[in-house]
Amino acid sequence: MTAASRVNYAPHLPDFIRLALNTGMRRGEMLGLEWRRVDLSEGLVYLEPEHQKNGKVGSVPLNREARSAIASRMAFRARHCPNSPWVFAHRNGSQLKSVKHSFATACRIADIDNFRVHAMRHTCAAWRVQAGVSILEVAALLRHSDLQVTMRYAHLKPDSVHAAVSVLDSPPSRSGHVDPDEGERIAA
Repeated sequence: MTAASRVNYAPHLPDFIRLALNTGMRRGEMLGLEWRRVDLSEGLVYLEPEHQKNGKVGSVPLNREARSAIASRMAFRARHCPNSPWVFAHRNGSQLKSVKHSFATACRIADIDNFRVHAMRHTCAAWRVQAGVSILEVAALLRHSDLQVTMRYAHLKPDSVHAAVSVLDSPPSRSGHVDPDEGERIAA
């Protein structure tokens, strides 16, 4: 983020990165984002079929950091291009078409090698899994059509597997009850 803020010709880059890391949105979904599809009162970004890889209608929830990035873009719009329909716009209001060069410049400044814009989507997923969000919820957030795609992140939460196995350490009785004092089965 510090390096991104040092790319003077790309004032949008820190907001772009914050939105990507906090929503898992794809590059094209963010660059094509119009203000009419941002609902801050509901904390959602709406995606129409033409905006998504899966071709379906969807929405993306906004956390505090994502809302902050959107608010920063709103301030930029108010100062430079109040009539622009684009969340990520140039000062003249035209749509930003690419962040490839500015993102590569920020990575070079930060001494980060071999990191692409799409990797922020993976980072978003990894952070969610590491924070205890279920694989199903991560799949829903990223709008994966196949759960197998999301399963690549399952290894990041190995303690969930340990918890699943430890359930058998104090097996319940046939009636499903466990003596709370002894952790032993209570005869049914």
